[in-house]
Amino acid sequence: MAKLDLILTIAFGTLSVAGLIATVLCLRMALRVASEKDGDLKMFFWAVGSLVGIILAGVSSAYILLPIFLHY
Repeated sequence: MAKLDLILTIAFGTLSVAGLIATVLCLRMALRVASEKDGDLKMFFWAVGSLVGIILAGVSSAYILLPIFLHY
C-alpha cells in the first residue's frame, strides 16, 4: 500500500468510525428526549445530528475507503 493510501485510510477510517459513534450517541439522545414534554425541537435536532453522522460515515467509506480497498 502506498504511503498516501495509508494516510488516507487512517484519516478517513477514523472519520468514518467517529461518524458512526456520533450517530449512535445522537440517536440515543433523540430517543431520550422524545419522552419529555415539549422535547420535540430537541428531538428534531438530535435526529438531524444522527443523520449528519451517518452521512459523514457513509460518504467517507464509500468514496474514499472502498476504492482504496478495492484497488488492493
